[in-house]
Amino acid sequence: MSRVIPFPTPVTADDNSGVVSTPVPLHDAVASARRRHRNLIAAAGAWALAHGVPLPADHVALWAQACEESGCVGSLEGRTGPWRASGLTDLMATIAAWCDLVGCALPANIAQSLWHLYGFLADTGRLHPQSDSLAELRASVVVFGPSDRFRRIPPPPPEPTAA
Repeated sequence: MSRVIPFPTPVTADDNSGVVSTPVPLHDAVASARRRHRNLIAAAGAWALAHGVPLPADHVALWAQACEESGCVGSLEGRTGPWRASGLTDLMATIAAWCDLVGCALPANIAQSLWHLYGFLADTGRLHPQSDSLAELRASVVVFGPSDRFRRIPPPPPEPTAA
């Protein structure tokens, strides 16, 4: 009887070293953020279930990690912000940069999760009173949230050299 050990399939090549790497699952990448913010994530999950909307725990953890990276004002477990609609591009850039740094893919539906996350923050009194209105925050998600804007663009292939 032979036993086959599956190995991960190489997905991308590091542009600088030529080393082939495999992506890190988001769930693994945000594990420590999930532990640090388990109360917030549990509250967000309960809110999402009560409202019948999707709000993955890993997306809330990713948002919390990005907030920590950007020096978020306020406690993530309590009142957060103040949030500005114009700041979403910076938040998304932080999320994309962090995902790139740890080697996980930016979730394609992160904008949908941010839409619901802002609703959760507003409905549960966690949105700072000096934040922009929920309508403004959600409008910024519609305009600036599509994750394809924040995906790293691969460099063009090298120019052919003369022989």
